[in-house]
Amino acid sequence: MLLTARNIEPNIPMSYRLDILALCLLCAAALGAAPVRAAEPLHAPYFTRVFSPDFVASADDSLPGEKPRPVKVYFRVTDLAKLKVTSGKVVVADPFVSTDQQPLALDVPPGEYSVRLAILQGSMGRGRIAFARVDVSERPVVRWEDAKPVDMQRDAENPDGTWGVTVDSGVAAYFDQEAGRATSEAVAADETFFDSWLERGQNAGYKDKGASGAFRLAADIGPANVVAFDTGWGEGSYAVYAGFDADQKLAALLIDFDILDWSKVTDLPASERPQENPGPVAPPATQAAPAT
Repeated sequence: MLLTARNIEPNIPMSYRLDILALCLLCAAALGAAPVRAAEPLHAPYFTRVFSPDFVASADDSLPGEKPRPVKVYFRVTDLAKLKVTSGKVVVADPFVSTDQQPLALDVPPGEYSVRLAILQGSMGRGRIAFARVDVSERPVVRWEDAKPVDMQRDAENPDGTWGVTVDSGVAAYFDQEAGRATSEAVAADETFFDSWLERGQNAGYKDKGASGAFRLAADIGPANVVAFDTGWGEGSYAVYAGFDADQKLAALLIDFDILDWSKVTDLPASERPQENPGPVAPPATQAAPAT
């Protein structure tokens, strides 16, 4: 049986139960017990499926107490940039607030990796980013688990060791820890340093006509770069996951912006997906006739 605060003797006050649970976890670690992996979220299959060009589904857009109001949802995928990893340690943080955030407790081979955004389309939260994914390899993910920074601790106040990336500026980012250090040094030397990032990110987001208030930034700094984007609901705390392939090697990282109640999402046939509107087609460039 899985030990939780709820199934410890119910007559013991909850605060004491949490202390007992934390002590049990520490004892298990000291005795060399294998760590218990948390079950992946029930909607984890969507971490991959929504990135398919054929994906379309029905979701419930009703408010509590209302009759179900099904709406069609699908996603536009944007290849934002290549994340440059040099140190093998990747940080997930608000780039305007937490460049000193500790990296994830994962080793990422040095290299450049695609950062893709799954942007909700349809009438329900159109333009919001659902997932921001880093593809570390081309191999399919067979298992997802929580990704946490190296300094994450289990204790009486947080016995499950839960963590989410905290966002205060409405923007989240992936970056190598060396890029984080370089950014912190640049800001310490020039308090207006972020002004150019804000302008670049907002201008790039403005060009994305399918999203309101979008922010898109890929900024080289130090030996690596910072790849940043607006978050699903702005400020808040968002879950981060690591995906592993069949050989238990890291294949992907993903931030879940929790924009849908996935328990109310039902897949539809690919033929139900609306046709994308390509927008106005620019006239072909003309070349001046050579002088005679």
